Amino acid sequence: MVKEDEKVIPVRVVLRCRPLVPKEISEGCQMCLSFVPEEQQVIVGNDKSFTYDFVFDPSAEQEEVFNTSVAPLIRGIFKGYNATVLAYGQTGSGKTYSMGGTYTADQEHEPTVGVIPRVIKLLFQEKERRLEWEFTLKVSYLEIYNEDILDLLSPSRERSQISIREDPKEGIKIVGLTERDVACAQDTILCLEQGNNSRTVASTAMNSQSSRSHAIFTISIEQRKKSDK
Repeated sequence: MVKEDEKVIPVRVVLRCRPLVPKEISEGCQMCLSFVPEEQQVIVGNDKSFTYDFVFDPSAEQEEVFNTSVAPLIRGIFKGYNATVLAYGQTGSGKTYSMGGTYTADQEHEPTVGVIPRVIKLLFQEKERRLEWEFTLKVSYLEIYNEDILDLLSPSRERSQISIREDPKEGIKIVGLTERDVACAQDTILCLEQGNNSRTVASTAMNSQSSRSHAIFTISIEQRKKSDK
């Protein structure tokens, strides 16, 4: 029998509602959602309700969101499963904030730290606990902007373009993408910071500092038992 925590759940959907920002408050905007206590459900207006795997109201802290909906995925990674966290929402909805897309090392101990830096910290903590295993970790960071794919970790000042190819055996591959070897959480954070600084940012009517692109931060892990040498 498969234990509950070992079952493969392909997709879990999490709804997070941010609080009103000062501009919205000054314009007299009102919260249009209400939340059902102890239920993973949100009500829009008076008559429409939607249920998700997890629902976080505006009072939810970054740590609660991470521990509830993301941290359990880390255990699966060390069992050989892939894990992906995708943030989806319109401009200004809080995607970059939730994911930690503006993170710097100076924010390490702040409660506002987002998903990616927390994943990095937990990943290396779990790695250090597994003394009987050897690990090789690599990081890549790409941006999709105006239908171009850009390498955010490219050593060149001119941001090199990369391409997507389909391999009959390995599926979709990204050709020419920089992969950095990382040995510790600090190395990985430096890659995240470099990529964040290279992202395309512009002002929109809804967000003065909008990430005008999609970005994918990937950590690849290879593990082998030391006794297999």
